[in-house]
Amino acid sequence: MKKVEYRVVDSNVYKKCLNLANELLNQISAQSQIPVSKIFPKDIILYFESNYDINFSFFESQKNEIIYKDLVQNPDFIILDDSLVNRTSGLTMPKKERTLIFINQSMPLTRIKFTILHELTHLHFHKLEDNKKVFTSKFSGKYSDDVLPFEDEANIIASLLFCSTQKLEMLLTRNYSFDKIRVATGMSIKGLHSRLLNYLHHIIGLNNSKALELVLKLRDDDYKSINEIKYLVNRKNNKLRQSKAISIKTSFGNFNDKNSCIIFLKNLSNEELINELDYAHSTKNQTLELLVMNEFYLKSSTI
Repeated sequence: MKKVEYRVVDSNVYKKCLNLANELLNQISAQSQIPVSKIFPKDIILYFESNYDINFSFFESQKNEIIYKDLVQNPDFIILDDSLVNRTSGLTMPKKERTLIFINQSMPLTRIKFTILHELTHLHFHKLEDNKKVFTSKFSGKYSDDVLPFEDEANIIASLLFCSTQKLEMLLTRNYSFDKIRVATGMSIKGLHSRLLNYLHHIIGLNNSKALELVLKLRDDDYKSINEIKYLVNRKNNKLRQSKAISIKTSFGNFNDKNSCIIFLKNLSNEELINELDYAHSTKNQTLELLVMNEFYLKSSTI
């Protein structure tokens, strides 16, 4: 199997990017009235074109009549020098009120979509004017130390936008094979490979070697790995559902979890606890009733 390049990122960086991507996806979902699990790159691009003044210019080293008009609105086309085309996949440049985004269209369509999402991430999250930066996405070569964190974030967020966690989990729990997920999401083999590795490592919590083992088996259509990943996804989501905070209403207001409510009750006098018990009875709040009675007995036993 062909080796896929994969850059390991810090879990804190990944979780920060995950939160940012989810926040943006929720905004896009609310505006477009499309569930997050059904958002595709074209929906994200349309959202940005509706909220930002963007000029997209596709480029190659020779004249080409094909421009990806189905991806963006009113694109331009320019011819650039071979040396620039061969090393640059995209470029984001702020210019007064309008942002210029240049996309190398000599790449496969999946890579073009990813590069557009990468450049839109720079636009939305990296404050181009404040940082006074022109972000250039490279095919090869190293980024400077001051630019690398921005590029890592843009790559991670672009991957999360391309295939949201909701969409990925939906497909994994429906027993989709690697190839079927790739077709359903429109991702490249390399892109989906990295997306799955990051998901299994940073979200599910597997170590890198175990995550890689599962991804490689999934790519080989190993049914045991499909079932194992499905089990891990369901277990993670079940734990989340079980650990969701239970709102407890008291006469003094709401508490988002039992611990904070217990701390509050400990500071009440016996008389106040009796009043709170009456409130629990009148509102038929059994959870509050049990907590108040337990705290009352604890206080009484120490007298």
